[in-house]
Amino acid sequence: MKEQDKNKINRRHFLKMMGVGAAAGTTLLYGCHSDKKQSSKSSAQLPVPTDKMTYRINPSTGDRVSLLGYGCMRWPTMPSPDGKGEIIDQEQVNRLVDYAIAHGVNFFDTSPVYVQGLSEKATGIALKRHPRNKY
Repeated sequence: MKEQDKNKINRRHFLKMMGVGAAAGTTLLYGCHSDKKQSSKSSAQLPVPTDKMTYRINPSTGDRVSLLGYGCMRWPTMPSPDGKGEIIDQEQVNRLVDYAIAHGVNFFDTSPVYVQGLSEKATGIALKRHPRNKY
């Protein structure tokens, strides 16, 4: 057999490897099956509260941080007054931030690169309207 023929894959070899892979995968998945019955009080079956936010404590500062963070990468935009490009719709951003804070969100993820550098400014304007202890 030539050296370059060793690197080529033919249909027979491909089907053999697929069969071995399927058999191994099935065996592994069967081995993961549990015969234990779940308890009736499993955490997956408990109702999830929808009326309050879940918080985690920041160990370095002691601040309560909402488990749900609000990503500020895609704020709503509108056409700019000069007709060249788009600007962030600050009124919409204010409404979205107000809604998030009213529902317990206090973690807002923003970055200088979001919305061409305008996300941080728009988020700051919206948050400045609220007491600092709210976010």
